[in-house]
Amino acid sequence: MTTMSVPRAIDTAEPDRPRAIGAARAGAGTLLGRVVTRLRAVTGARSAWVVRVDEAAGTWSVDVGEGVGTPPETLLAAVVRDRAPAVDATGDSVVLAVPVHRGPRLVGVCAVATDDGRLSPADRGLAELFADYAALALADHGPLAGRTLVEAVRQELAWAELAGVAHTDLVTVGSGALDAARAEEILRVVQEALVNVVAHAGATRVQVGIMHGPGTVTVLVSDDGRGFDTTRHGGLHEATSSARLGLAAMAARARRLDGELEIDSADGRGTELRLTVPCGPGPAAPGRPRPSVLVAATRPVVRAGVVRQLQLGAPELGMVSEVDLGATPDLAAACRLLRPDVLVVEPDVLAGDLTTALGRLAELPHVPAVVLLTDDRVDRPDHADRALRAAVAAGAKGCVGADDAERLVEVVATAGRGESSFGPDQLGRLAAAPRTPGITAREREVCELVTRGMTDRQIATALRISAKTVEKHVGSLLRKTGARNRTMLVGAITR
Repeated sequence: MTTMSVPRAIDTAEPDRPRAIGAARAGAGTLLGRVVTRLRAVTGARSAWVVRVDEAAGTWSVDVGEGVGTPPETLLAAVVRDRAPAVDATGDSVVLAVPVHRGPRLVGVCAVATDDGRLSPADRGLAELFADYAALALADHGPLAGRTLVEAVRQELAWAELAGVAHTDLVTVGSGALDAARAEEILRVVQEALVNVVAHAGATRVQVGIMHGPGTVTVLVSDDGRGFDTTRHGGLHEATSSARLGLAAMAARARRLDGELEIDSADGRGTELRLTVPCGPGPAAPGRPRPSVLVAATRPVVRAGVVRQLQLGAPELGMVSEVDLGATPDLAAACRLLRPDVLVVEPDVLAGDLTTALGRLAELPHVPAVVLLTDDRVDRPDHADRALRAAVAAGAKGCVGADDAERLVEVVATAGRGESSFGPDQLGRLAAAPRTPGITAREREVCELVTRGMTDRQIATALRISAKTVEKHVGSLLRKTGARNRTMLVGAITR
């Protein structure tokens, strides 16, 4: 019979304070069960265990065990702290514990206990050998473990920070249904990407973006590390064999998901990985195999330039046209008449605030995907950041400058497939807390989750505080911003 103990915190700072935990028995039919049974047999040990470790959360749990009792918590703390084998001989038996690694990760501990007090160097070698098998079994245990994809990715980033990355960001755009099988495969790609970053990139910053579109989800992982030459081996090459295997595994997972994996990197300028996966019952942009585009801008030279760039750079698009709002001041009427799949528009063209204007477009019989032509002026960074936040909150598929031809083509083509596209620099700006005066750091955390549409109970779970405390923080935010409800609060923060 297999049982699992409740996850316990590993107190590595005070390893001399053991706590009693319940025993776990190995299931003969599981891979971990077979590992434990065989380990106990070859070492002649009284007991053997495999312990799962979550370094980022600082917790552990005995997955499987055979024999009597459980390994001492002080011993587990020592192995986690030192990431090296350790022995405990303080009780009526001698217990050997060895770390279980998967790449740079510490994912578990293998432990054996003997009654006669004898543990030879050969026994240690056997335990370390079986730790390699345990690593495979632990990795195959279902990566989500009841978490959402966003929750799991957030914990992976916490591990990356623990492993030496100075700063990590997670940005989500939109929302959508994602079945568990796809979510687990996507998480494994993110895990492999972060292992490569930690082990090979030498990065100080990592950003992960999760962008939902109709029928697709796109995951972006970018870092500022040393990068590599993607012109060799189809873009799946690194200096070490372990990195090559990790990149090949990601490509294989993308193929299983019927998805597309793109890797953009060069020596000395970091790496950007983009995985796009279909996740709906139908195509992302039904009805028109070649999406049409309407360009709306106040200056004729801008309109003509954008049209020309899209016609030359994106042959997969259909008709690309422009509208002179001097002659046709009602943009919604123009969209109702022309029925574009993508609307490329300057914010100044939209009447009223961005949320209200895009809300009116969303009421059209044929709703276009909106790409905003932005002006990220270096002398007004706060204004540009507020505009970007407002665009995301209002449902825009991307923001790009009219003079950035390559990026413009990419963003509009992506929007034509019903997907969102934001660059690593934009994800970093979205991840930064909005600077509304007088708002505390905890209130900023609460506000960020409010903008994602989370309830008080969901926010309380994510931040590990009570729902009552969340309610107080939301009330304080409403008072400080002058907003009357949560919807107005999002607008006040993102302006």
